[in-house]
Amino acid sequence: MTLLFLLTLSFTSYGQTKNPFLSLKFDKVIIYDYEPNGENPALVDNGQIIKAVRINNQIQLDRGTIEKLNSKLGDKKSYGSNHADCFEPHLGIVYYLQSKIVGNVIICLDCNLLRSSINIPASKQGKQGQGKNAYYVLDGLSKSFRKFLNGLLKKYNFSYQIKADSMFDK
Repeated sequence: MTLLFLLTLSFTSYGQTKNPFLSLKFDKVIIYDYEPNGENPALVDNGQIIKAVRINNQIQLDRGTIEKLNSKLGDKKSYGSNHADCFEPHLGIVYYLQSKIVGNVIICLDCNLLRSSINIPASKQGKQGQGKNAYYVLDGLSKSFRKFLNGLLKKYNFSYQIKADSMFDK
């Protein structure tokens, strides 16, 4: 009975930390520095970049950077912090396969939160409530993940970098 419990626990733990970005099929990743369209923070809608969104800069990432980014996006250590509620993202990450969008992530560094079209089990930490009332209180980005993302923003001269007085980086 104990062995069955441990095996179940092992599979459950693996399922909670499985990184979906490691099995995603894509041939190109572009990061976008963008201005959301009014009240809608999205960058992608119906498989297309929203035309009303103003793109300030876009960079196609090299394979090494993509591997690091994918590893961090799906790593439980990249989350576990709190967040604010503004959600005005300016960083978009879009995955393409044969010129079609297969996934996207938008990130607001001011409020320390991301939204992804791909379910990220690692981001679901600090569960509160049950069933339809369940929510996660520790789904904000970790300091190390923020530092990695800010390094990309600086490298490519994106306009919305982490502010020096950010409460999430103290």
